[in-house]
Amino acid sequence: MTPHQINCIQKSFRTINAVSRPFARLYYLRLFQLSPELKQQINSQADYKGRKLVALLGTAVRSLNNIDGLKVVVSSLGRRYTAQGLHDHHFALMNQALLETLEMALGDEFSGDVAAAWAAGGALLLETLSESAAKTTLDHCPWGKEIPTALAVVT
Repeated sequence: MTPHQINCIQKSFRTINAVSRPFARLYYLRLFQLSPELKQQINSQADYKGRKLVALLGTAVRSLNNIDGLKVVVSSLGRRYTAQGLHDHHFALMNQALLETLEMALGDEFSGDVAAAWAAGGALLLETLSESAAKTTLDHCPWGKEIPTALAVVT
């Protein structure tokens, strides 16, 4: 991701954060329209799910300046989702619901560079989720670099 794309996402996320509850409700409504079976697999209370969604998005947005760190967190999430029975097609639907909800929530702000930046960010997250879902073992790397990955597996 380019610095300009990161800036576009971070700036527009301020709007999302300000309307976090309705944003989260709208996201889950759209996601469950796209995939009704996910409603049973994502089985927590609506307010709790919404808070988690916006917190996760906030973490991802803040972490865009550290893509490697972001990938560690998203990989851990991907493994957890896979253990819950979610697969690549579910991840794609989650991304679609996110982009559509962003478009509705941001209105005219979601155009041009902002829309392209969120699409690139969503593609990065989607790719990382898919890669992590396919992995069942911990990758080893030179000492010092494997510690964050090992911690992500434990959490």
